[in-house]
Amino acid sequence: MTGASVHLQLVPYQPKGMHMKRLLALSLALAMPGLAFANPTCNCGPDYCLDTPGYKNALANKKAAAQKGGAPARLVALYDKLDHCEAAIRMSPDSFNILRQSKEGDITIDGWTSENEKNDAAAVKNGALKACYVILARTAFACCNAPKPEDRPDYDSTLEMSKSTALACQ
Repeated sequence: MTGASVHLQLVPYQPKGMHMKRLLALSLALAMPGLAFANPTCNCGPDYCLDTPGYKNALANKKAAAQKGGAPARLVALYDKLDHCEAAIRMSPDSFNILRQSKEGDITIDGWTSENEKNDAAAVKNGALKACYVILARTAFACCNAPKPEDRPDYDSTLEMSKSTALACQ
């Protein structure tokens, strides 16, 4: 058919009555839950945005698991010092480690035990070790728009470690 054209006009649906408006709003909220908590200043993806409900849930779950596993409260508190995005919490280790620096500057990392920490703290005190820290991870995790770990004031280039998320051995 030549020269013929079809013209369609789309008319938006306008529900009548309060019940239909509420139903539409509920349907949209259920279909797209992420919109309710959208962060307009974060363009890195929801797991990397700061202080989202997902972050708060992940933090609570990670801390509860660490407590249930018998970790002391002072170590569990290290999770609060991580960057405040869900990805930082989810990608953080489930257990703690000890970072040791020998007198010569060599670094070793082993799993944390209270006995290891106590012995290593004594070794630092008597000069057998140069440094000892309990850590989750060696460097900070960068959430959306955060500086790289090595560009932060807490970064120790000698230890290649972010000190804000570490505790000196006791």
